[in-house]
Amino acid sequence: MTAAVYYDKGDSASVQQDALVLEIAALGKREAALLVVCDGIGGLAEGEYASSYVTMQVRNWFYGSYLRHLRRRHSTKRIVRDCAGMLYDCNRYLTRYGKERGIRLGTTVTMALLQERRLFLGCPPFIFTGYLLFHAGDSRAYLTGRGCRGLTKDDSFGDHALHRCIGSFPWRGVQRKRGHLRRGESILLCSDGFWRQLEESEIAESFGKKRSFRDADPGDVQLEKRLGKLGEAGRVRGEKDNQAAVIVCV
Repeated sequence: MTAAVYYDKGDSASVQQDALVLEIAALGKREAALLVVCDGIGGLAEGEYASSYVTMQVRNWFYGSYLRHLRRRHSTKRIVRDCAGMLYDCNRYLTRYGKERGIRLGTTVTMALLQERRLFLGCPPFIFTGYLLFHAGDSRAYLTGRGCRGLTKDDSFGDHALHRCIGSFPWRGVQRKRGHLRRGESILLCSDGFWRQLEESEIAESFGKKRSFRDADPGDVQLEKRLGKLGEAGRVRGEKDNQAAVIVCV
C-alpha cells in the first residue's frame, strides 16, 4: 500500500476543524489500514474538539479491536457491528458533553478499514484488498483508478445543512458499505472543503490509470503532490474552508 495525506487550514479560517487519521499495520505478510476524515460542524461550538475526539476514538478502536478481530478471523458482520457500536458511543459522549456545557457540537465522519487478502487460486496467490466504509455527514469517499466513483451520499439538504452526523443529532446510525480494491485502485477520503470546488473528472485524472506516469504504482511523494495540486486548485477557485484528504493506493 502507498498512502498520503493533505491538510490545510487556509488563510481565512480561524481554527482547523478538520481532523484525519492514516494508519497502516502489518499482519504477518499482509497489511491493514485505517483512513478517517472528520470535519467539525461549522456554526456549532467546539467543532475542532468533536472532530479530534472522534478520530482519536476511531484510532484507538483500530489498534485495540479491529486488528484483534482480524487476527482471530472474526466475521465481517461482527466487525461492522463492533465499529458501529464504537461510533454510537462517540455520538452519546458528544451529546452528553454538549448538554453538560449547554452547547451543541458535532462532526462528520468518513472512515475506511482496509485489509489485504490472499486467495490461493494459483501460483502466485491472487491478492486483493477488501474495504469496509462507514460514513455520516458531507465529507466524502471516492474510489479511483478506473475513473472516479463516489462511495458515499451526502447527509445534507440542498443548502448544505446536515441532517446526520456524530454528536449533534439523535443517533440515526451511519452509512455502511463494503467492497474491494483491485491492483492500481485507490480509496480517497476528503472533507467538503477539499471536494467542493472539484469535479470528479479532475480526481480521476489525478489518480486514474489513464494518467501519463510511467509507474503504475505511484509512491507516497507522488500521491502527496497530487493531493496538494487538487487542494490548491480548490483554493484558486475561492475555497476558504479547512481542507483534509487521505488516500491509499493498492
